[in-house]
Amino acid sequence: MKKYLLIFSVLVLFVTIACVKEPLAMYYDLGVVEVISDSTSVNFNVPDPDTNGWHQWEGGEGTNTFTITLKEKAKKDVVINEVVWTFYTLDGGYVAQRGVDYIPPIKIDAGKEHELTLTIKVDEGIADDLDDATGDANDFYGEGTIEFDVRGYDVERGNEVNTIPSYTPITVQR
Repeated sequence: MKKYLLIFSVLVLFVTIACVKEPLAMYYDLGVVEVISDSTSVNFNVPDPDTNGWHQWEGGEGTNTFTITLKEKAKKDVVINEVVWTFYTLDGGYVAQRGVDYIPPIKIDAGKEHELTLTIKVDEGIADDLDDATGDANDFYGEGTIEFDVRGYDVERGNEVNTIPSYTPITVQR
């Protein structure tokens, strides 16, 4: 009798497992960091010291200070080890990317915020690319967008965090 009960149990287990129609997926609970910029639009004044126009690799540079807030939204402790900002033209064309590494990394507790102050530099090369993309090339005026993003991982599993980037419109002029 025990032999039949064991065989029956194994058959029930086999039938139950065989009834699965698709592979079972595992979805990790990932940290999510939202980047919030304090600025709605920013102007960069980029000088042209040699007065022959903006060109790649020349010395003119404009700077501005941005305050961004990193807000953890998934109720997971996370660590941020890099903040990246990317310059785009008005139509979404890539111009350049810069960033800063944080060693030791910035720890953000679940559901909390962390404020950072970044000094963003726009050199003549970036200014020239934005100027050319705006339409009237070499008129010393350009428009674009900066995307702020972060890189990091959650403390519990070490999985890369998802981010909600921030976008800030910018103008460049001499």
